[in-house]
Formats: sequence, C-alpha cells, structure tokens
Amino acid sequence: MASSEDASPKYWLEYSNLQRTKHELIRNYLNGWFPKLGYWSGRVVYLDTHAGRGRHLRGELGSPLVALTTLLEHSHRDRLLERSEAVFSFIERDEDNLAELQREIAQVGDLPPNVKIETIGDECFQALDELLRSLREEGNQLAPAFIFVDPYGFKVPGRILRELMEFPRVELFVNVIWRELDMAISQGHKAGMAAALDFIFDGPEWRERITSEDFDVRADEAIDLLREKIGARWATYIRMLGDNGATRYILLHLTNHDDGRDLMKDCMWKVCPDGGFYVRKWDDPSQQFLITPEPDLAPLEAWVIDKLSKGPRRWQELIADVRPEIWRVPHLNAVIRDMRKKGRIAADQFQGKVVPSRNPRLTLVAAAPNT
Repeated sequence: MASSEDASPKYWLEYSNLQRTKHELIRNYLNGWFPKLGYWSGRVVYLDTHAGRGRHLRGELGSPLVALTTLLEHSHRDRLLERSEAVFSFIERDEDNLAELQREIAQVGDLPPNVKIETIGDECFQALDELLRSLREEGNQLAPAFIFVDPYGFKVPGRILRELMEFPRVELFVNVIWRELDMAISQGHKAGMAAALDFIFDGPEWRERITSEDFDVRADEAIDLLREKIGARWATYIRMLGDNGATRYILLHLTNHDDGRDLMKDCMWKVCPDGGFYVRKWDDPSQQFLITPEPDLAPLEAWVIDKLSKGPRRWQELIADVRPEIWRVPHLNAVIRDMRKKGRIAADQFQGKVVPSRNPRLTLVAAAPNT
C-alpha cells in the first residue's frame, strides 16, 4: 500500500554525475541484455524497487523511463517483441511519487502490444517477499529479470536478494549505500546494529569477514561477502565518490552468467574510460562524452606475459582467464595483436587468420640476448 512518505525528496531537485552514471549503466546494459534474452525467452522482466517519480525536476529521466525508453528506442525492438513479452514492474511506496510516475508513463503514449507496465504502490521488499512466496506456492519460475535495487537506506535484506538470485536468469543491480553501511559495521558490537547487519548479510559471517582497517578494503570485503551470500558467481562494481572524494555508494552488478559479467564490464568501461571504475559526484555530466582518456594497457601486457611465461595458451583460454580481471576482451585482443606484431608472441596450431575465433596457440617469444 502506498504512503505519503518520500525518504529523499531532495533527490529529485538535482541530477548529479552519480545519477547520470546509474542511468547510463542501466541504458547500456539493457541495450545488450534485451537482445541476448529477448530472442528466445518468451518474456523478460525489468523490475525497479524504488521507482520514484519517473523524471527529475530539471527534466532528466529517472530509472523507470530510462529502462522503458531503452527498449522502445532499441534498433531490434520489433523483432524482439515478436518473440517475447517485455514486462516493466515499478515499485514505489510514496503515493505522490507513484502518481507522478503514472503520469509520466501515460505521456509516453501507446505502447507496442507486447510491452506491459505495472506500477505497484507498496514497500518494495514486502512486495518482493510476496512475489517470492507466490512463485514458490505455485511452483513457477521467475522469467529472466534485471532487478534494479536503489534503496533509500542501507538496510537491504540479504535473504530476499538471495532468493531472487536462486532463479536461473535473474540479475541484480544494487546501489549499496556504503558510507552508512560502513558506519553500521563500525558499530557492530551493539546488539541492535548487529541484528541489522545479520539481516543485510543474511547471517553473522560479516563479523569475521569485514575486518580491514582500510576504508576501501573493507568495501571490497563487504562486496565479496554479499556476492557469496546472495549466491552470485560474478560481482562487478563501480565506486561512486562523494564530495570528500571517499566512496559514498557502490553500484554492484550480480550475475551467474559469463555474458552478464562481460557485458557489465563493457558498460562500466564506457562510463569510466580510464578503467578506474570510480565516479565523482562533482564531475560535470555534460563533459563525460567529450573526455575519453585511453586506458593504460601496460598492466594487461604484463598480465599476458605472466600467463604465457608459464607455457603456451590458447587465445580463448586467455579470454576466459581475463574475465575476473578489470580489463575487457577487446583490450586483451588488442594487446595480443600488438605483441604479435612486435614479434613478442608467436601463434601456431590454427587455420586461416590469426583471430580469436580460430583459437591459435600463443607462445611467448624469448627476447634475444644482448650482444
């Protein structure tokens, strides 16, 4: 049931680089996600747990309309919708925000027949709990879903995220309110706060796992524990820095699929082209697409040398090995081609061109001795 309570009314007055980054990641990811799943699944779901008003007061789109317009403007839209239904589920507990969101959706106009929108006026985690209970009772699966969790506070129930992640094609995109969560961890000796942290991390393991004295290392420890407890194979995340330059939020993508990991890395490199995977609040959003620094691939070249120094490897093996790292597959391919051009890598046991699809064996060429 909707209530007249917006926990962050000032949020809609500004549109900082942090909001822009969230929305660009959603847009870029869904651009790739819709066709990956829409051609075969029969149904895809985008679910927004804290949908808000649909538009900021300066005119910028909120996450629900970002997601909806991404599909409606997609170059493959018609072919996708011939094969699959796209369901957009927007949860918003504040009744004024919900009414504004519904007005914004109405202004989009007539929707294609296979696009369905539902707006839910309720507390989001209660609504998700009811959804999970209904699916269990009826023995149904959740369709492939991208779920954006952008909470008002840091108390996100780990159990619900874990139960959502148990469905085979669910991916989570969670805004972790790190500064407040870290403050809570520092007060974990208090009984009430300890209970809240057990609720967030779905158990007591945080007591032994999040122990570093370094602020950023603690964030890494927390993210790794969340990934493990929620049951995701891959956690890909970007740090959102506040006014003091310290991590304020962490945008965390969780998936069990290699394609999802690769796609989100690609998206994060687009918004952080230097590969730092951090975003400053005060950066001018209008400058993001004018300044595109080239990534420093020297560390990746050193990584390739280290891998091949242990013996020859197939190109596709290196592609699999780079997945846990920060670099993208195109970065790896560029480094391999450059090293081969310079005579530092030899390729054999393949037919045709020296390309990843031919999967040649790659060998490190020993440097000639100095004379």
